Amino acid sequence: MIKIKSRESGSFKLPVLGYAAYGVNKFFDKFKLLSFFLDKLETIALHDDIDKLRIEKPIYITGLARAGTTIILEMLSKHSDVATHQYKHILMPYLPYLFSMITSIVKIYIKPFERFHKDGIIVTRESPEAVEEIIWRKFFDNNHNENISNIIGGDASNPKFEKFYQTHIRKLILNQNRSRYLAKNNYHVTRLEYLLRLFPSSKFLIIIRNPIDHIASLIKQTKLFLRMEREHPLLIDWLRISGHNEFGHHQLCINVGNTELIHEIRELWSFKETYIKGWAHYWRSIYDFIANQLDVNKKLKKATFIVKYDDLCESPGKIIDEILEHIELQTKKFETIKKYYIEHLHKPTYYTPNFSQKDIENISEITKATAARFDLH
Repeated sequence: MIKIKSRESGSFKLPVLGYAAYGVNKFFDKFKLLSFFLDKLETIALHDDIDKLRIEKPIYITGLARAGTTIILEMLSKHSDVATHQYKHILMPYLPYLFSMITSIVKIYIKPFERFHKDGIIVTRESPEAVEEIIWRKFFDNNHNENISNIIGGDASNPKFEKFYQTHIRKLILNQNRSRYLAKNNYHVTRLEYLLRLFPSSKFLIIIRNPIDHIASLIKQTKLFLRMEREHPLLIDWLRISGHNEFGHHQLCINVGNTELIHEIRELWSFKETYIKGWAHYWRSIYDFIANQLDVNKKLKKATFIVKYDDLCESPGKIIDEILEHIELQTKKFETIKKYYIEHLHKPTYYTPNFSQKDIENISEITKATAARFDLH
């Protein structure tokens, strides 16, 4: 079985402000009517300014967790044209404009810290973060139920959500004085066609990673979150509230329309001897679903660029240029940032996958056909 060498050691310590942040999250999650009431007040106050804005070419980053979506979000968020959710918005996602103004005055949580994932990514309260899912789970019942399909297709309709979502994005753009919206959300793999219907000019970045390293990272992260939740049980509820169910005791699979397969994966995960096979089947299911969508939906395929994480690490300058060209962001404004990432992007060094030869053979056999569809070496 797998052994993962990691730099992690000791107990995870949740800071005092972490408990306070959880309390705020819990309050606004419990009193949903109050949250939406405050949102309406903010919308009324900003109506004239919001009404002038148009959402053009929003950028969506997605893929299975641990594919490299976060580092790409970090990188692109530094472009001067894009607005995105930030860590501070986790506390009160329904007031993206007002809450940002409040935090600019209150000097709390301003020191950089390593995020919970213990993957070497240092963040601040202004760092970009995946906050959208808090909103999606309020409007869609099938988002976080692995026993039914999580697909939200191009024929789906949810007028209340669509009005709220578009207004919310405009508030972020207004507050940050930017022209484009950028979001990362791993759950969007099942919503690409719906997002394309809402915003026909959308630009999608789908991140994929070689399955051996990817599965090793998924297993490492699963073990880490299980340990953190044992030490601090409130994290279980906090992850639920924030819509992050990729890891931990209440981990949920993304159901791409095959509930029977999810049950098979669960069965494989329940035995030590077949645990890794379960992850290989899960990896295959997500990326086969994406490949199938791109094969049949030409508009979606045109709007999508596949980012191979391994290629990004090996040839960052080339891949960054291709990303910027696809999402239509000005390269001149990105030269300094590009140079920084060319110098610093590299494959993870904080853990080393140590699969047995049999494990590697199993992963290769299960994922080979899917990997070939994306020309992964």
